[in-house]
Amino acid sequence: MPDSAALSLPVESTPPRGNRAYERFRPMLVRFFQRRLADVAEAEDLTQEVMIRLFRQGYLFQVAANVLRDQFRKDSARHRDKHETLDDATPVGEAPSEELVYGDREMLKRLVAALEELTPKCRTIFLLHRYEGLGYSEIARRLGVGQSAIEKHMMHAIKHLHRRLDGD
Repeated sequence: MPDSAALSLPVESTPPRGNRAYERFRPMLVRFFQRRLADVAEAEDLTQEVMIRLFRQGYLFQVAANVLRDQFRKDSARHRDKHETLDDATPVGEAPSEELVYGDREMLKRLVAALEELTPKCRTIFLLHRYEGLGYSEIARRLGVGQSAIEKHMMHAIKHLHRRLDGD
């Protein structure tokens, strides 16, 4: 006969045994906690708590909302709403002139050269912000530096690129 205490537990507070993610990540989480705690039973309890929280429906939707927000941020940074899809029914205009193509290639070469002149850290920060759409606080967290350092690197990169692309 099943334990009556186990029957009274809400569905969300039972571990999601049989779930592939649970089976895959449980051993890693147990090891993570065991390295930081002396008590093996406590490591097991904390692992179970993590898995319970992870698989609660509300938490899953919170993660989904965060992923969706990040996608919207990336789309916004890339001006995706201004993109037009081309298919077979879309009439294609005249091919760009050789002069225009050459000018665009030259501008791209100058941009790449100007980016390469930046320090690796400055270039990384610029690309994470402008092309990946990450905010200053997220970049600072990822790189382990203060937000003011990110702001200074961005100002330096923008000034440098303007000088190199507009001033030449």
